[in-house]
Amino acid sequence: MYRGGVSSYRRGVSSRTRKLVIGGAAAALLGSALAVGTGMSQAAEQGNAGAGSGNINALVPALGFSPGDPNATADRVGPTGVNVPGRCPPTQAQVNAQVALKNASLPSGTDLESRIQRFEKTLSAIQDLKCPASSTTLLGRLNSLTALRANANRDDVLRGLGLNETPADKAAATGSGDAAAGGATGNAGASSGNIDALVPALGFSPGDPNATADRVGPTGVNVPGRCPPTQAQVNAQVALKNANLPSGTDLESRIQRFEKTLSAIQDLKCPASSTTLLGRLNSLTALRGNANRDDVLRGLGLNETPAG
Repeated sequence: MYRGGVSSYRRGVSSRTRKLVIGGAAAALLGSALAVGTGMSQAAEQGNAGAGSGNINALVPALGFSPGDPNATADRVGPTGVNVPGRCPPTQAQVNAQVALKNASLPSGTDLESRIQRFEKTLSAIQDLKCPASSTTLLGRLNSLTALRANANRDDVLRGLGLNETPADKAAATGSGDAAAGGATGNAGASSGNIDALVPALGFSPGDPNATADRVGPTGVNVPGRCPPTQAQVNAQVALKNANLPSGTDLESRIQRFEKTLSAIQDLKCPASSTTLLGRLNSLTALRGNANRDDVLRGLGLNETPAG
């Protein structure tokens, strides 16, 4: 009886051991298959990390304008120079959440089409949140990307851009950088040789002087294909019309530089909408009624504005 019990016990152990070994082998095979499948999925999705991967904040382009007041009932002047609801745009966090909600996967590549898709999906989220595209700078920046589709040198252009940076952003940043590099203080005028540092960047690529058709400008409206002029042409026109151009970092000096540059654009027969100047100027003039304007300005470059 005892022996039979031992024998029966051993057979039971042996049977259970075999099951455990077989189960372990099956689990190992499954784990291997999953690893291979995951690797294939990762390889297939290279540069396409999705919204659910936790990097949504890095993938959604910045809106380019300060959030509205959710309790506002009146309009405000948006970054493109047109009135938008005072509650717009939403906060960046709200837009990020909406993008994540609507998109299981958001392209994260640095190629042109991935960039364009990120902007398009973000603009769609803005509209889902009941705000117009004109309450952000997204449309103009997207247009500067889509314009690259016809540019044979687009790969070279993109190589010098950050993940969500666009040619329009690059143009504005270069202008601000040049201004900061100039190091102008006080009220050095156009005749002092630092005009290139004092005139704000136009924020959009120059037109083709031989163009006869319109092009889509940075604010999303059609402008003459020849517009805007080159930065050098505008700088020369500003210098021609202004013996002295304010170079201070105070609010009124900044506003004057933008106003005089816009005047030069019009002298050269191009509309303000062929640049991003008007929206950026409006974000400066809006500071006149802001009690904290000095704190806001303290963190800005010479020609940088709250709108960019």
